[in-house]
Amino acid sequence: MHKPRLALFFAALVIAACAATEPTAEPAAPAPAAAPAAKPKSLKEAMKGLEDDWHAIEKAIETGALGDGKSLAAAAERCAAVMHLAYDPFEDKEVPNFATYAREAEAALRAFAAEAAKGATERAMGLGKTLSTQHCARCHDAVEQVHG
Repeated sequence: MHKPRLALFFAALVIAACAATEPTAEPAAPAPAAAPAAKPKSLKEAMKGLEDDWHAIEKAIETGALGDGKSLAAAAERCAAVMHLAYDPFEDKEVPNFATYAREAEAALRAFAAEAAKGATERAMGLGKTLSTQHCARCHDAVEQVHG
């Protein structure tokens, strides 16, 4: 009487093992990302393209509320990507520390994005308060001194 149950058990085990190794249907492809914006021709053009994202970040900082943290994080990541352009490929070599400022702004925006994505309002707001005053302003001021 135990032999038939044992045989059924092993048969079920073999069937399960075979099913686990047989190819399955292809997993669904991930949803396509939003179409990338056209590559900007200059840093000025790229900066103009981030205005809506920056306004969303500023509003969150002013109100002290993240709102949709993931959406805000995405906006900050897009701004960070533009900061990357400020040292590669659009570095202004005439402006002292331009690339350094851009790298630091990029890192600050990515840190802000990470905290916003986690919903860590207090930490995100702490980082957010430094974005304009410590990162944006000093780079813009440095450009102003050189180019007027």
